[in-house]
Amino acid sequence: MSTWALIGLSIALLIAGFNIGYDCRHKKVFFNRNKKYRYWVSCLYTVNGFSSVGGWAFDFDSEMNSSQLKIFREKQIENLKNQFKTTDVEFEIIDFKRLKD
Repeated sequence: MSTWALIGLSIALLIAGFNIGYDCRHKKVFFNRNKKYRYWVSCLYTVNGFSSVGGWAFDFDSEMNSSQLKIFREKQIENLKNQFKTTDVEFEIIDFKRLKD
């Protein structure tokens, strides 16, 4: 085999290796990780009569649906009650959108 044929074969194998590695990294074949869905949630929360608007990125195990949204809202209300040590807490979700992986 000539030197040029070996160089071409080596480059082809190198490129194929990068493509396989890229696919495995994104499909998570070897590590078998569960897919996480990342959402940006914009909220309006009121504590003791003072309102504020905020936005956070949250990870969920599945795609967002209405029951998950209710559970998320209840958890955030409990977190705000514990954080500010008050019962006068309101929490409304303005908007949410899925972020790219």
